Amino acid sequence: MSNSPNYYSLKVVIRDEANMVFVMFTALLDPVEVKAVKYEGVASGSPAALLPVKSTFQDFCNRVQRVIYKGDQLKNITKSLQEATKASFSSESVLTEVLHYIDHNLPDRLEFIFNQMHARIAGKSNPIIEIHFEVIDGKDMAKTTVDEDEIARNEAAAVPINVPTSSGFHVPVDKQLIQFRFQLSPVNGKVLTELGPGDTVFIRLLPGDTITDNIISSLELLDESGVVKQIPAQIVNISNSKNISEVVIKINEQVYGKIIEEENSIKVKTHDPAAGAAPLLTSVASVTATSKSNSLSGKKDAGDVSAVLPFIIILALVLIGLSAIYFFV
Repeated sequence: MSNSPNYYSLKVVIRDEANMVFVMFTALLDPVEVKAVKYEGVASGSPAALLPVKSTFQDFCNRVQRVIYKGDQLKNITKSLQEATKASFSSESVLTEVLHYIDHNLPDRLEFIFNQMHARIAGKSNPIIEIHFEVIDGKDMAKTTVDEDEIARNEAAAVPINVPTSSGFHVPVDKQLIQFRFQLSPVNGKVLTELGPGDTVFIRLLPGDTITDNIISSLELLDESGVVKQIPAQIVNISNSKNISEVVIKINEQVYGKIIEEENSIKVKTHDPAAGAAPLLTSVASVTATSKSNSLSGKKDAGDVSAVLPFIIILALVLIGLSAIYFFV
């Protein structure tokens, strides 16, 4: 750390009701050495995980760690958030820009930066973004106003939530399993508990693991701004239990997805039967299958060349013989 006793404490809360993604992020910035001393972030599927934006830097750090410890985070989005913030806050140019906006009290510029980042990791939407920054003394870095231990004790004493028992449906072992979130439609969508096998819904794949990243690439789902496009999928199996549902979907015969949705009242965007047949994807979305196809194509081309090669050699020998005869004649 630098010898300067003062740092900037930056806190960001993002409420994305459309995608049911709730993000909290904090960073401690050194304006003298232009570096991030520490930063923490997490994405959750519940707004209850969020703290007021004017909580302390250490309050944010403690809450982020507890959400992760409890397993309440959206793992893929949290991973993408951590990778994005690591890349951004390790860049001197980005930090210089952020510090400039803080120095000149330009929260709208900071909001734009975090809105763009959120769109890349969670999908394009109209999230509500709250930002608070302040100067804190080095000795106040560990100051807290929220008793996480007391909250944990109260939660432990509360009635536990019943997670739905497994429906018994198993995704075939030879299929690709992707990570996804439902595309929500608060006005025209259909409540999750009203959906069943065979219904067509719209989903958005979540980058972050090798299989899902490969599927996004093979189906060219990233638009020009880097946002993952929504795609149709068919519900294969769904089981509900109080507020939680286990849903299995497929986007074609090769690619499946499975999710535990913790809020049954969400409204999912569905296909309107009046618009015609459901627009299920028919293109190959399996990178493995694509690779095998390319490999077989390559072997076939090599086989064709090897079959013709003897005739080329014989023809060359005949031409050499004819040239020799012509020369001696």
